[in-house]
This record gives sequence, structure tokens and C-alpha cells, in this order.
Amino acid sequence: MIELLIYAALFVIIGAAASSFFIQISNLAETSRRSRESLDNARSAMSVITQEIKHATTVYTPTSVFGSNPGQLSLETTRDLPADEDTTYVDFYVDDQGIYIKRESSPAQLITSEKINVTELQFIYLNGSTGEPAVQISLTVEYADQILGPKTPVSLESTAALRSY
Repeated sequence: MIELLIYAALFVIIGAAASSFFIQISNLAETSRRSRESLDNARSAMSVITQEIKHATTVYTPTSVFGSNPGQLSLETTRDLPADEDTTYVDFYVDDQGIYIKRESSPAQLITSEKINVTELQFIYLNGSTGEPAVQISLTVEYADQILGPKTPVSLESTAALRSY
């Protein structure tokens, strides 16, 4: 009878250790997935913004907000023109912790996942006297649902020059 109790106690101890190990592995995998999803969203948003900057003809400074968080970027472009127009405008801004793109005469579109919160979006206008104008972008995002673990923010920074200038 004593041997049976000892075997049962050992079985419980080994089971508890194994289940604790599997729970830690599961939490680590979930944290990794969230970090990867945050990074993928940040990269995608950064790509959309830089492509629009590269194809823009000018930075529309009256409605752009530079050097503060959240910033706004307004561009004059010849891409996706409305009928009977020579140029159009496209804006990037943060609303309800997501990045939106708004084209003239079109509804705004969310370019980040609803699972991602944008904690920083800042634009700096670089208008050098010898080169093409450029915009520096600073972006920080984190996974929106933080119930299972700590926040793991992802920060990206990029600079894009206007090529249509």
C-alpha cells in the first residue's frame, strides 16, 4: 500500500512538471505569434506609406502634421486619379489606434489589423536644398489583446524620397 502511494505521488509530481512545461511552451508560442503579427502589420503599413511617398508629386504641408505623435501625412499624387482630375490627395493618419489611408473622394481604409494598436506614428519632412524632398516615418505598434502576456511593442523607422518630384 505504501508503494502504491509513493508511485501515485511520483506520478502526480511528474504530471505537474510536464503540464507546467507544456503551458510555458504554449505561452511562449503565443507571445511569438503576437510579436510576429505585430511586426508583419508594421512592415505592411510602412510599405504602403513609403510606396505612396515615392509616387507622390509633393507633400501637402497645410494638412500634414510633422514632428508630433500621432502625425498626419498628406500627399499630392497622380496615382488612382478620380475622373477629370490631374492630381489627387492621399492622407495617412491614426484613428482609434489604427492607421488609415484616405484618398480624395473615397472612404478611408484601415491598413493595419484590428488586432494591432498603433502607439506612435510620426512624420518628419526632410526638404533638403540639394536633393529631393523626403519623409522620415517612425512607427510603433503592439498587439491589442494583452490578456495573456506583457506588451511587446515593435518599432520601425524608414525614410522615403519623393521620386516624382
